[in-house]
Amino acid sequence: MWLSRPPAFLRGLNGPAIVSTDIEADPADWRDYEAGSTSRLAILLTDEDSAWLGLVHGLRTIGVPFIVTRDASRAVQHSSVLVYPIISGALLEPAELGHLRQYVDDGGTLIATQVLGGGVQDVFGFDRLEESREHYEVSFEPEQALTGFLTDPRERVVRLGNPERPESWIGTQSFIGAQTVLGRYQDGAPAFITRSHAGGGQAYALGFDLGFFILRAHSGRDEGAGRDYANGYEPSVDVWLRLVRAIYRHAPDAVTLATVPDGQAMASIITFDVDYQHSVANMAAYADVLERHGVHGTFFIQTKYYRDYLDRGFFDEAAFTAIQELQDRGMEIGSHSVSHSDVFSGLPLGSGEERYPDYQPRVAGVEDTRHASVLGELRVSRFLLESLTGETVTSFRPGYLATPDSLPEALEASGYRFSTSISSGTALSHLPYRANFGRRYSSQTAIYEFPISLEDEQPVPDDDRLAAGIELATSLAGYGGVNVVLIHPNETGEKLAMLDALLTASGPFSWTGTLQAFGDWWAARDMVGLDVSLDARTISLVITTAAPIEGLTVQIPETWRPVAPLPAGARLDAGTLVLPAFDNRLEIEFRDGE
Repeated sequence: MWLSRPPAFLRGLNGPAIVSTDIEADPADWRDYEAGSTSRLAILLTDEDSAWLGLVHGLRTIGVPFIVTRDASRAVQHSSVLVYPIISGALLEPAELGHLRQYVDDGGTLIATQVLGGGVQDVFGFDRLEESREHYEVSFEPEQALTGFLTDPRERVVRLGNPERPESWIGTQSFIGAQTVLGRYQDGAPAFITRSHAGGGQAYALGFDLGFFILRAHSGRDEGAGRDYANGYEPSVDVWLRLVRAIYRHAPDAVTLATVPDGQAMASIITFDVDYQHSVANMAAYADVLERHGVHGTFFIQTKYYRDYLDRGFFDEAAFTAIQELQDRGMEIGSHSVSHSDVFSGLPLGSGEERYPDYQPRVAGVEDTRHASVLGELRVSRFLLESLTGETVTSFRPGYLATPDSLPEALEASGYRFSTSISSGTALSHLPYRANFGRRYSSQTAIYEFPISLEDEQPVPDDDRLAAGIELATSLAGYGGVNVVLIHPNETGEKLAMLDALLTASGPFSWTGTLQAFGDWWAARDMVGLDVSLDARTISLVITTAAPIEGLTVQIPETWRPVAPLPAGARLDAGTLVLPAFDNRLEIEFRDGE
């Protein structure tokens, strides 16, 4: 069925005029991450043809400053070194292995993934290695000092793969005869170990490829490893990043970035999927609740301008008026596609020339969408929303969370910046991250992904959605998680009451705002540099940023005391330094008051 004429309020619109050109997949270059002081974690890259980009994304997410180098002699000048992806005699020269051994003997902190050879078993405190593809889970030892902070059952046991799909399990190594075990696979074999050295050094070994594990989860290729799709706590990626951060923070010059603005315990992003004709009229009621709590939310609008199998064309004059009212109240308008196709993940990429009104997709039935493309859905919906609102649309969510492999680069080509297209149970994370080209491993895009933690259609324990939401928020507040909430405003009863109660419960410890507001902050934070220099009298903390940022929160040792008054608007409490708005560079001097 083809549209004979466009709706009256859309007549005269034609666009977008700009063609979305294909983005070439330029491989990421580790040399882009070489710069930084010796206070940063040093990643000693032993193989360029590896998933090192997963470590880069993960460490930026958790706020650990780092450099990447191929030079072992440079790496050991840092207080902490992470050797990735492999230690072996085939990848490291005897002299380089000697540097690492001496580094630990002299008091350095060494972390390694996949210690496959090189004769350094004694450095890490194990006898021999066993390789296999038989492991899907790791449990941590609660009595060990490093892992003792993992108190939630879903932190103490984390997933590497889906127990029911052995064919998808990643390769692992077990450290036989390990002196101190921090984590074990589900069969009891040592997976994560450590050894203390007489000179104060500490060596840690992890028995799988951490970078690959992170990228696989972030790309939605976990093969169902998560224990819940959504509405449950699934921090399997986050736990490993928190452990690396905890190890790094033992260094006397270690500083890290918090994951939430303004020193808050967690972030809440309240979002609405408006993909049903009756949802349009209900948007105002949800905006009322947000306003009563003094916060804003993001409304993802389907720009459906025709009738098809699913619904009538509800993107009409009434919708336009309702959207304008949302804008006037400070709400963000995002795109929820044109057709809301259940097979969006299988649509062709498209030409990049799709324009309204010629773009006429139709959902003809279940798993039957015609005349649609990924770029058409992105381009045309964004064009219509921007033309009518006069605002730049930066955020997108696909219908059904159906995510094509080409989505990150298609979003970038279409002018978006932020995506919330994957559940936390699929990403194994409740933290944002940068998305890769083709949802694969070697090339990154400028798009940031924000996993959905809580949503209104998946089941919850005892059918108590509010209790599940409060419990999840409490868990996320333990480490600065981000709670992206998805609500379909198709009714104004139970869901509305749940949102009101959830905001009441989590508001006191949560930064709450739109995806665009948090995304802008997160993108600026992602480019922040942290460097520390020490001398006999003072500690100099230099913070650099490529974009203005406000509310940046830096975690410093609790014994540091500022030498001079902090910048106006800054505050320091128990090692948490919250900064006012600044740009380019900020330097603060401290002394150690211990």
